[in-house]
Amino acid sequence: MVSRGEDKYVIWPIYFDKSTSKLSGRKVSKKIAVEKPNIESIAKAAKSLGLNPVLEKNCAYPSRHWKKEGRILVDKKSSKSKLLVQIANRI
Repeated sequence: MVSRGEDKYVIWPIYFDKSTSKLSGRKVSKKIAVEKPNIESIAKAAKSLGLNPVLEKNCAYPSRHWKKEGRILVDKKSSKSKLLVQIANRI
């Protein structure tokens, strides 16, 4: 498992979920958010941006600890918010 201190951002699928509110964890606008995002499509988008994604499939977003959707770790190449928008545009 890769830790946060290794120049990686943690990306959760909920960040791109159109059905989730910003208060509940969505980080991108509804205009670029998607229905039912999964870690495979997010990782594919991150790979196309050269972010070297690492998939961790048995992880759960902290406020939804019962739902193990997984997470993706990506290289810190710019601010996290900019990377999220770039990834969302490619999903």
